[in-house]
Amino acid sequence: MEINCFPSEVLCCIFDYLSWNDRKRASLVCRRWNGIINSERYLRHSKLVLYNYTKVQFFSGVEVGLINTQRNIEFHSSAMLDTDELLSTFSEAFPSGEAVVECVDLFLRSDHEQLCNLVIVNLPKLKQLKRLNIVANEGFRTLNKQLQIDSGSLEKLKLSFYQNTPCHLQTPNLQLLTLVIRYPSDSNLLHAISQQLKELTVTFQSKELVAQLFLCNFEKLEKLHIFIENDKYLPYAVTRVPISSWSEIKVFVESIRGLKSLEVVDKCNMLRHNYLKVFTNAENLEYLSVNYIILDWTIVEFISNFKRLRYLNLRGCSTAGEPILLDLPLLEELLMPYKHYATLPCVNLHNLTTLSYSSSQKNHAQFIHQITKTFTNLRTLNLLNFDYELSSNSFEFLDHLSSLRTLSIRDMSVSNQLFINCPAMPMLQKLELRTIVTEISLLDCFPDKFSNLYKLDINNCFFYIFTTDESKTPITFEILRKSMPRCRISTVDSTVFTNEQYDQNPIYIPG
Repeated sequence: MEINCFPSEVLCCIFDYLSWNDRKRASLVCRRWNGIINSERYLRHSKLVLYNYTKVQFFSGVEVGLINTQRNIEFHSSAMLDTDELLSTFSEAFPSGEAVVECVDLFLRSDHEQLCNLVIVNLPKLKQLKRLNIVANEGFRTLNKQLQIDSGSLEKLKLSFYQNTPCHLQTPNLQLLTLVIRYPSDSNLLHAISQQLKELTVTFQSKELVAQLFLCNFEKLEKLHIFIENDKYLPYAVTRVPISSWSEIKVFVESIRGLKSLEVVDKCNMLRHNYLKVFTNAENLEYLSVNYIILDWTIVEFISNFKRLRYLNLRGCSTAGEPILLDLPLLEELLMPYKHYATLPCVNLHNLTTLSYSSSQKNHAQFIHQITKTFTNLRTLNLLNFDYELSSNSFEFLDHLSSLRTLSIRDMSVSNQLFINCPAMPMLQKLELRTIVTEISLLDCFPDKFSNLYKLDINNCFFYIFTTDESKTPITFEILRKSMPRCRISTVDSTVFTNEQYDQNPIYIPG
């Protein structure tokens, strides 16, 4: 069949597989293809990226017409960013008011003050601008004057300045802010606009400024992500978050009642229970992620306050040797801490549908059997980072989870016996295997054991073909695909090694 007989919707799906450069070449084939490839579908997702490669040749093609038609423009540091050619092009394009750009990314790692100022001063002219990202590394010197960002259309902003760069925002429609705080001026910026934000992602590189967060008013905030990291180049002497009194943070405590999502990633172990409890007023919280914290009884008690929780992520946490018993009647998804031991959080979790678990137990069959008895409504089960290879009878009772649709095994090895001993699971729809070293004979089991599987992901795996029966041809992925025609099989970064009976060389399996 001639390709132009396909409807435009089908051609769109075909063009989705092409890179941006290949799509540009395909647009020259005919008017129809040109119209599809230059439609809203692709213009909105394509990006003009100014890299530090083949500079002279590339920048010679950046014209005003090209700039004005791009929805996404990304600048990367290079010696050419402040050339007269590029600066004059943007001086003509941006002030005209014709540019349709919706997202501008500035990654500045050397002295490009001219370009930065040129983009910033013309922000009010970019009537369709929705997102702005400015990331300046240590090589970018501080601007000569305060950075003034003025945009009536801007909704999402990301700022990260390694050097102290005071910034003032005139952005009445800004709702989402991603901010790295290293200096008091960064905290002042957050305090000035906190009342209008609906989502905030804040990374503290200066520990002594963490407490400034609790002096803000977040009356509209729905999502808060807090990251506390260590920057070895920024000295600090504060070992805890200094809050003098609850009266100082009364406005903050009252303003977070509408908070629905909270994530705390504290790699410096600064926010202990005394400071987490300021969030107990967030009575509508549905999503909670607490990482890199010791889960003692005070933290478990803090978590159990949020009876509306639907998602709980405790990855990266460690236990204090005490059982983690959670009473969260609406919880649907749970990610347990790494190497949590035998006791399952079995108090009032009847609505749990997604469980991610790692274990240090040697008796995998007993442990997984306990999961099947405790969480009977599971639809998704992710088994992660078990200390030992999954034993051959681990899935003996897995069919007891009658609602199970997705099974994932990550960061461990399995043998083919695991699936040979597994009962038939016609309800399973998706199976994911990552970082698996095994015999390829496990593929023999899939058509019979998982008859309704529609997606099989086998990524980053090493398979070995060993057989003692010369009359039997080992199953290959091509044979498996014919046996399971309704199943989409992905074998990204996987390799098959054969023994002497077949081939000494490994066979690379493309995705």
